[in-house]
Amino acid sequence: MPRPLRYLMIWLCCTALTVTAAFLAVRFVVHSTAPLPPTARALPTVFSTPTSPPGPLVPATSAPRTPPAPTRKTPTVTPSTKAPTTRPPTTAATTGGHTSSSCRGGAGVHSMQSVGGRVTFNMGADAICLVSAVPAPGFTTSTDQDAPDTLTVTFLSATHRSETTGTIHPQPQAVTREVSW
Repeated sequence: MPRPLRYLMIWLCCTALTVTAAFLAVRFVVHSTAPLPPTARALPTVFSTPTSPPGPLVPATSAPRTPPAPTRKTPTVTPSTKAPTTRPPTTAATTGGHTSSSCRGGAGVHSMQSVGGRVTFNMGADAICLVSAVPAPGFTTSTDQDAPDTLTVTFLSATHRSETTGTIHPQPQAVTREVSW
């Protein structure tokens, strides 16, 4: 075999080997840095949803509504972090000064489930009374009743607020507003 042809064969073999090695290295890098499948990002969400359709409310004796599964990770409590406190359930005798006689008649007793806890209202003909407000673990409870026909119960944690407002005018209804941050 003539000498120039031998040099050409050696050059072609070295070039093929180099191109193959570079191809395999680039392929490895491209496949190891490929993007992961798309996932939902945890963004602060503010939404308002009525928990019951307009019209008459479902009686408290019906099957309870299960809360939606939370989309955010729950925070881990470390020994140096003070755990959130909860209040005992609030009863009608301690709210708003309304007696059970002013809450008679009307739509009756109805319960609402939210992320922050469970509220039970007595929707009477002339007033709305709080039967109970039981917070979920990690939530605190507060109530606000400026008028006898409207009552707001707020469950608050470090990252979420559930606010349930019950009213009897113009018709008996309850609405829950969920806010996460």
